[in-house]
Amino acid sequence: MYEGQHVQKGDQLGMFHFGGSTHCLIFRPEVNLKFDLHGQTPGLHSENIPLRARIAVVTDSQGE
Repeated sequence: MYEGQHVQKGDQLGMFHFGGSTHCLIFRPEVNLKFDLHGQTPGLHSENIPLRARIAVVTDSQGE
């Protein structure tokens, strides 16, 4: 990708090369999410989140 390039819905913008499955979820700015970190602090010493585990919920407001 380069600055100013025109893309269409569904076009590949990039890819991950970390040896496993990685997903990127993108939400509109008005969507409020509360992330479930499974009792961890993000960083180099955190553990993988189990398959099919909840990663976030949509809340009514930013404070919930």
